Amino acid sequence: MEMLSAKQKTAIIIAGVIIVGIFIFYMTTKSNNYIMPEVNEIAEDENKGDGEEPEEEQIVSKEIVVHITGAVQKEGIVRIKEGSRIVDAIEAAGGMTDEINLEMINLAYTLKDGQKIYVPKLSDKEEEKYINGEKASNIIIDNGTEENSSTNAKININTANIAQLETISGIGESTANKIIQYREKNGKFKTIEEIKNVSGIGELKYEGIKNDICVD
Repeated sequence: MEMLSAKQKTAIIIAGVIIVGIFIFYMTTKSNNYIMPEVNEIAEDENKGDGEEPEEEQIVSKEIVVHITGAVQKEGIVRIKEGSRIVDAIEAAGGMTDEINLEMINLAYTLKDGQKIYVPKLSDKEEEKYINGEKASNIIIDNGTEENSSTNAKININTANIAQLETISGIGESTANKIIQYREKNGKFKTIEEIKNVSGIGELKYEGIKNDICVD
């Protein structure tokens, strides 16, 4: 066999280097093609998860239980969402009957857990429209006692939840939370004037709400 010349040896070496280089480039490209989609899929899954969590939180809602009697289709216990009003309890009880006396009840009254509601009828006596000498905006039996219209018209800032506090003119969710946080930290409000210690409630706002709130 004839010996290879120096030029032939050089050509073989160069060809070998080129082949090895092509092989390395091919393997590197193939490896990257498999890795990148996996990284992208993980990122997409994480982003997808971030978008779904708030939807799950929005589904959660609290319920309260009230006892309703009187001019409704089905007297008894009903379950309604926290912050619901008398009109919602009536709807949950199958709706009102033709006997309902709308002059004696405030359908917009906000309910709380454990209350007993009496929906007045047209057949109720005229004098029953008055409780403790005051004309009743609605008739509610709570813990065995009847409340008059002046009490019903006011929100007890020592017991009201966020939804009830938000019914006060000028009080939003943020301020309602601050009121609850204040009483949890400092105890019950001793006077309605003490609400001015809550951040966001100054003298001007207090003057606008003082007739709508009370303390026990």
